[in-house]
Amino acid sequence: MTPSADLYGPVWPLPLTTTPFPNETLRSYIARLALLNRLPPERILRRFYTAESPLDNVKLLASRSGQAPLLLMRKLPELATPGPWPHEQYEGLARSWACHPCVAARTGRDDWKVEIWVINGHHHLCVKHRRWTGTHHGHYMANFAGPIDGQFSLNRAPEIVHAQRRLHRLFRRRTPRRVLAAYQECVDFWRELAKHGYAVNRTERLLDLIAPDEPLARRSYAMREAALLPDLVEVLGIYTSPVWRHLALGSPRDVQLFHREFERRLPPERRLRTTAIPWFTSEITLVAERINERMDEQERQLMRVASAAPGTPEWWPPLIMRRLLRHTPSHAR
Repeated sequence: MTPSADLYGPVWPLPLTTTPFPNETLRSYIARLALLNRLPPERILRRFYTAESPLDNVKLLASRSGQAPLLLMRKLPELATPGPWPHEQYEGLARSWACHPCVAARTGRDDWKVEIWVINGHHHLCVKHRRWTGTHHGHYMANFAGPIDGQFSLNRAPEIVHAQRRLHRLFRRRTPRRVLAAYQECVDFWRELAKHGYAVNRTERLLDLIAPDEPLARRSYAMREAALLPDLVEVLGIYTSPVWRHLALGSPRDVQLFHREFERRLPPERRLRTTAIPWFTSEITLVAERINERMDEQERQLMRVASAAPGTPEWWPPLIMRRLLRHTPSHAR
């Protein structure tokens, strides 16, 4: 035990314990241990503030929780990597609430929240329970006891569930960092295009399926995000394809072929106005250019990390992304 850990006396195991949730944040697991033993979370957290390395954190938490160190490192990503978390290279990570039925099934408690690490832009819903969970947050020491806010059922809208499955396949086949480079550009492009009523009927139909009894003014932002997901994944599928992205950057004839393919996959429901037509034509190429710039910048960033730390360490950003993707609850095995 490190001298810094001796500051608070010997480490005693807690009377009651629970196993971590896959990809759970450290603060969420510690808060659940404290709630289970009716202790303030600070009494468990204070040792982690004085620990000298993540390895000390693993030993301390293993002694406190009664769990095996390897199990903690496999379930809690923050304990599996040296240095601070999230690392400066993990710009694609976000915190989100886990699916409430999944939490109840794993913990046997229906009054707990579990905060997990997810890939931003990938984790939107739990496919197994068809439940929207894409409410990301960053509030420190959030209230982990109480009902889950922002989650709702998607049983009436299977298109959204299929869109999440396809998004998972895109991340696995075309590597997470390349999809992340295109994700935000496609989101901005599609939202701007949706303002012109390009697919307003499809969006409203999905909103009616998600919340048939909710008045239009009371439909939340999360519901609108869920209704946009199928079309957004379709746009992302086009732009993450090297073939179609190359056509979008080619000659006017190639751009015309890309335009036809875009309208074939996403048929317009309203004709664009005269002022929006030239914007749409030019934005097709500009989006592809910005995506290529982001991809090149990410490659240069990874090369700088590789030159600073030779070998393939466990905290290598692509490996962290694959690990989170492999254990994500948004894809039903």
